[in-house]
Amino acid sequence: MRKTALAASGFALLLALTACGSESTPTTTNTAAQQADTKPASSLYNDAQELVRAASARADQAKTAKFTIEMDMLGQKITGSGQGSFEGANSKMTMSMQMMGMSIEMRMVDGQIFMKLPEGQAPSGKPWVKLEGADAAELGQAMDQAEQSDPRKMLEMVQKAGRITKAEPATLDGQPVSHYFVDLDLKKAGGMGGASEADLAQLPDGIVVPMELWLNADELPVQVTMDMAAMMQKMSEQTGQQMPGGNAKMTMKYTDWGSPVDVEAPPADQVGTMPK
Repeated sequence: MRKTALAASGFALLLALTACGSESTPTTTNTAAQQADTKPASSLYNDAQELVRAASARADQAKTAKFTIEMDMLGQKITGSGQGSFEGANSKMTMSMQMMGMSIEMRMVDGQIFMKLPEGQAPSGKPWVKLEGADAAELGQAMDQAEQSDPRKMLEMVQKAGRITKAEPATLDGQPVSHYFVDLDLKKAGGMGGASEADLAQLPDGIVVPMELWLNADELPVQVTMDMAAMMQKMSEQTGQQMPGGNAKMTMKYTDWGSPVDVEAPPADQVGTMPK
């Protein structure tokens, strides 16, 4: 259970950070924000670079957001919600997840990762553990990404290897939005946040991951979906390893851009070490 919980929660954290954090890119500047201000709200982008410049500038200004995540990944369903402040080395985030009948909470503060274990699994009666050593290494890619993060990673992936195939005005959760369909070469995009060279080497060449992106009237992301079923199938064919059937889809929704968020490390007297 312990290893499975680490792996699943690590994957969810990577997805959250991928959608919210990255290194700063030179294409996002104050000039880009000014250009976005002058663009009519009803117009749509046909070029991925223009879309990235505008939306990244808006997200960079907002800095904070709340989010929900739903994943149906190889027969495992994971849901979660959280909030974060994405400001480079000062980034912090909290996320609660439900998976495999368990509830797990994670916090990332001051370069450290804390996990609240399911009831009955906490060591020494302390509900929280600080991930260190090998355990922290399993989530280390997420941390490496977060330390340099701002709210532009998913958009950066589109910038590197995305192509807009369709754009249309739409309504989402009662608000007017711009709906974009993007073909994303995940390998060319550098994989999910913090992917290592070994991880990238395992990704099939030329597999396009369908992505959909919804921006609100302020050109801020309010929903992102990625369907990785074809990629998983291709990986199964290449490796000869049978993977569980079913969907491989992730949906993230964002709200309250720019609103204050409350993320603090757990009290020290409630933090233990991960049981072996």
